[in-house]
Amino acid sequence: MRILRASEINAFHYCQRAWWYRLQGILGENSMQMEAGEVAHRVQARRLRQALWAVRLAYFLLLLVVLLVAWHWLA
Repeated sequence: MRILRASEINAFHYCQRAWWYRLQGILGENSMQMEAGEVAHRVQARRLRQALWAVRLAYFLLLLVVLLVAWHWLA
């Protein structure tokens, strides 16, 4: 069973003929722009993942500093 993605359902809803052409592997006139958009989305997703890891690291380091300061004051 093939998985349908939301973008494919949207394409079918917008234009059934364009959806059928894409299913058959016939490229549209804007295929280069579509590919560029997909690449841009992948780059943005990678940057977002990197930013989330940077935030997690910052919180971890902040917690470590707080624990070290508290240990210093209590020791």
